[in-house]
Amino acid sequence: MVVPRSWKDADGVAAMRDFLLQLPPRRAAVRELMAELLSPNPFARRCAADLARRVSLREPGILRKYAGVLINLVSVIPLDQWQTRGYVTLAAALNASTHAQRMRLAVLVRALVGNKRVALRAIALEAFANLAAREPELRDEVMLLVERSRCDGTFALRIRARRMLLLLLPASAEKCTRHRKTSL
Repeated sequence: MVVPRSWKDADGVAAMRDFLLQLPPRRAAVRELMAELLSPNPFARRCAADLARRVSLREPGILRKYAGVLINLVSVIPLDQWQTRGYVTLAAALNASTHAQRMRLAVLVRALVGNKRVALRAIALEAFANLAAREPELRDEVMLLVERSRCDGTFALRIRARRMLLLLLPASAEKCTRHRKTSL
């Protein structure tokens, strides 16, 4: 059995650059990415999940057409492939375009928030915050989770919570401003 070399950050950056250099709508690149995500090869799937996460962070909604597939993948990726599961979760959160998709994913993300792996909890926190930024009914639950994570003993959760707070606060501030204007 040949063990492939590990996927380094530089590999992910290069793959993202190559993907984004293709002219929109990038159908061939997206098809290839989705084929790798559905691959039975765990290494290929992890690399594809990392690429899906990276391009989705750069261009949220780029995989919108496949949001349902990404959400389904979150629930079927084996627990021992936690990194792949985390990357797919984040990609799904950034590409879920309907209320139903976001709420379906929220159920799965809630389970990941309690995972024993700190890295997976941090990724789940980020995915949950991205969902809450577009789903007001999740905001209070996520804000509580973010506040708790800001005081957590692990650096990964603290830094992710701080970053997600910045994502959620503008929406909260806008809500308060709208409330003040209507009450005047």
